[in-house]
Amino acid sequence: MKPRIELGIDPGGTSGHYAMLHNADGVWTVQITAFKNVTLAEFFNDLKDLNEECDVECVSEVVHGFPEMSTIAVSSFMRNMGHIEMALAASGIPTRYVTPQTWMKYYGVKKDKNESKTVWKKRLREVLQQRLPSVECSVEEADAVLIALYGKLTRQ
Repeated sequence: MKPRIELGIDPGGTSGHYAMLHNADGVWTVQITAFKNVTLAEFFNDLKDLNEECDVECVSEVVHGFPEMSTIAVSSFMRNMGHIEMALAASGIPTRYVTPQTWMKYYGVKKDKNESKTVWKKRLREVLQQRLPSVECSVEEADAVLIALYGKLTRQ
């Protein structure tokens, strides 16, 4: 039987990550990679190899542009998301898409109106550490791991 891997994708522009979450005999392991550290070909090859060796399911955050973003930034952001979607499709990994509001609501967290991004990200990492104390990650990586865990906990 192939090991089960939960893949979580936080496609954020320069801060995007993907996390591979695995539970073997009650011990959680996670591998987190920043998109800025891999080429599209490397990402695709990682997915293809992963799908051949493991039973994998992916949950990816749904993204969109914001009014304060420039046209160039939105174009780049969406092109990156298209690359991610194509790599997932080509590798044959089943993927569900979830809005940030949905997965955050699942964990019972909501960003306060006047909360800074730094404080908010630290709070998300705290939520992760409460759920998976053995998993170490930075505040930038926590979203991807929480999305992967959300995938495991909501899988039907």
